[in-house]
Amino acid sequence: MVVVEVPGDIQTWTTTWRFEPDGACLQTVETESLAEGFPRTTERPCAFVARDFDVSISFIGGGTLVFEYSFADFSPDRLILDGFEYQRLA
Repeated sequence: MVVVEVPGDIQTWTTTWRFEPDGACLQTVETESLAEGFPRTTERPCAFVARDFDVSISFIGGGTLVFEYSFADFSPDRLILDGFEYQRLA
């Protein structure tokens, strides 16, 4: 979760990634604004290719991002993606 302060508001952003063995992925971002008082969820389907220590993510409908990745303490359950740690969900 990331907390962002914008003029007149404070927002929390929670990002969840789902990576499938076939190269498909899904980015889900839940944004909650203190001013609005309710969450908004955005889902972006994508495809990914991991090479060396980079992963290239191409979003369906346009846009590509390249992130560095690693695993915290060499654990397959703790992905570090572009400096942010994500934990595997059951």
